[in-house]
Formats: sequence, structure tokens, C-alpha cells
Amino acid sequence: MKNPQNELIQEFAELCRSVGWKFTPARFAVWRYLRGNTEHPVVDRVWENVKLELPKISRESVFRILSDFAERGLIAMMDRPNVLARFDANPKRHDHFYCSKCGRVFDFEIENLETLLPEAAVKIGSVEHVETRIRGVCRECLQTAEKQEVA
Repeated sequence: MKNPQNELIQEFAELCRSVGWKFTPARFAVWRYLRGNTEHPVVDRVWENVKLELPKISRESVFRILSDFAERGLIAMMDRPNVLARFDANPKRHDHFYCSKCGRVFDFEIENLETLLPEAAVKIGSVEHVETRIRGVCRECLQTAEKQEVA
């Protein structure tokens, strides 16, 4: 019988070997929390969850690990480091909807967005990443607001 925990350890050990990293409990805990996570967590959310397993880990260590993951293309850093950084467990090209009420971020994808690049962007330089960011109010927040108006 397969042990899911052993499979995760094996998978992460392979990943570490492929990028030349030492397997550490801290890296593994951060990776395990992010793996399959669709919340686009900020560093503090990751830190809070990793601390449950590694109580002595610092916020700075978690941020450094997240930055290393992003630098290697294993995750995507969604914001500049001098602002509240959010991390996306999906480094593949996709787009985001930001809810201005609850702060959640949702993934969606506009197919062939690269082909819609404005000529002006190409004239500026070499385009490395294309992403649409839409800000609005998510359905859940809209429904909550509607219920409050009826009450």
C-alpha cells in the first residue's frame, strides 16, 4: 500500500535534487502547504500554517524560502517584494480576479492572451510574462451584500 506522506517526501526530495537544494524540514513544510493551494496566500498566511508544524520558524525564513521557490519558477510571486507579497502555487501563465471586498484572489485564463499584446508593449522591450489582473467584487460577496439589503 502506498503512503501519501512518503510519496510527498520522495517528490520533494526529487525536486530538491533537480534544483541543487538540500532537503530541509522548513522547505518541505512550505512546499507542502503551497502544493495545490489555490488561495494565493500572503507570506503571513504561509508562516502561520508552517508554524503549526515548525513553531520556531521565523517569518523571514518562510519569506526567503518562498522567494527561492519563485526564483526557481516553482511558484509565482504575484507582487513586488516591497508590498504585501502574495504567492501563487501555479507558476503557469494564467490570470487573476481580485475581490476588493474580501481580498481573495481567483484564477481564470484568457486563452491566447500573448497574441493580443499591444504593439506598444513589444516596442518597449522583450515581453517575459503576460497576465490580466481584474479587480471587482466576487459572487460570494455580491450575494452576501444582496442578503443584507433584503434583511
